[in-house]
Amino acid sequence: MRHMSLKQWNDLVFILRAENMLARFYALLVRHHMTAIIPKLALRHFINAYRMSAKQNNITAKEALSLTTSLSEQSAFVVFLKGAGYAVSNSPASMGRSYSDIDILVPQKQLASVESFLTMFGWVSAELEDYDEQYYRKWAHEIPPMTHHSRGTVLDIHHNLIPPVTGIHFDINGFVDEYQEKVNGVTVLKDVAKFYHSAIHLFFNEDMSSAFRDMTDLYLLATSGDSQPFFNDVLSIATNYGFEREQMLAIYFLNRQYGVAVPDELAARLTQMEKGLSGLEIKLLSHLVLPKHALLKGGDVGMLQLIGEVRGHMKKMPPHILTYHLIMKSYRGLAKLLFGKHVFLKEEQK
Repeated sequence: MRHMSLKQWNDLVFILRAENMLARFYALLVRHHMTAIIPKLALRHFINAYRMSAKQNNITAKEALSLTTSLSEQSAFVVFLKGAGYAVSNSPASMGRSYSDIDILVPQKQLASVESFLTMFGWVSAELEDYDEQYYRKWAHEIPPMTHHSRGTVLDIHHNLIPPVTGIHFDINGFVDEYQEKVNGVTVLKDVAKFYHSAIHLFFNEDMSSAFRDMTDLYLLATSGDSQPFFNDVLSIATNYGFEREQMLAIYFLNRQYGVAVPDELAARLTQMEKGLSGLEIKLLSHLVLPKHALLKGGDVGMLQLIGEVRGHMKKMPPHILTYHLIMKSYRGLAKLLFGKHVFLKEEQK
């Protein structure tokens, strides 16, 4: 970087901003005492992103405490996940982390009362088309996002880590009991469980648009201490709760692309896993976990993202439901193209 031209720095700002990584990149330079190499014309972009990230973390901590207090009688637990969980616990993955919403986890049996309670205190869900509403309510592991009418905070309320449509039973109550911890009065997952959930979210998912940022989350979580026992603990969770393949994929790419060391026994397992995977899948994921931008050689991966989306849907949905879903989305997309985007809205929305 010491020899980069101003044009290259300009391109780097565009790429990192698109990946929501400007603040994290700057934070890493701060950690290594290297901020002096940033040209003045580029520096303000990094500093502004860094300040915004710090502000988000402070706001999230206050929001988390408020939600925890207000929902204490509505839900047996309220666990803060992903970016919000990193921020609240000052996790290694909170470094320069930016995010657009707050994710919480509550028991499914108390989901309706939580939603109803929040509605009374200024949280509203955007009106959705009937099909999308059904998708959330019947098949997804979360309800439609809620937004606070005055603060603009977006809240994603989950009742599990995986969608019910998969048909896979996941003991979310047991998982929370075993891996929750309280930080300043707010419940989050322990770091090893944060990694476990993040790996599922990344590799058992149809949307990999933020995969590069998510990989750096995994990197920061795994390398904050001794990664070897950390990985053993991650795989121990997978033994009890499933999704070993997703954990192995996360460890595989950390080892291959980030140079994170693994024990010899685990290295042998990674090699064995690689042999058992389709070469096309490895190649696909290898591209999708890298930065995606037209300024990068090979960075324009629109078609690969589409293939990745199909892969994610195939993992989540049984074939008959996937077929139905694709037909419905295609039909509705064509109808909106021909007759306007309001054709499927409820009468009161038109």
